[in-house]
Amino acid sequence: MAVWQVVLLVNLALMIGLGSGYLWGTRETARLRAALGAARTAALPAGERDFQGQGVVRAILPELNVIVLTHNDIPGYMPPMTMGFRAASPQLLDGVAVGDSVHFLLRGTLPNLVVTGIEKLP
Repeated sequence: MAVWQVVLLVNLALMIGLGSGYLWGTRETARLRAALGAARTAALPAGERDFQGQGVVRAILPELNVIVLTHNDIPGYMPPMTMGFRAASPQLLDGVAVGDSVHFLLRGTLPNLVVTGIEKLP
């Protein structure tokens, strides 16, 4: 067998292998995207919901009506992180200070939640 024939056969085998791998990968990606979209839709039902969490007050921004919390896992909503939440009313922010450990309530439609209650922990 001539060298050019070997090179041609190897190139054909590579093209067939890469082509079939590309087609299979594209189908798997589409299937996974569809499954992920269905899971997200099922995990986040529409409508107003309530969530509870615990955390530490990192900042209070009364001019924006925002409280920044480093919170633990909020079951059904998000993993632990530091983020700001809008308060339902400015009076909610009066009883807490930076550094306080708090238990808080969130209410609203995802992702637009507001703090509707906050309580200092001992």
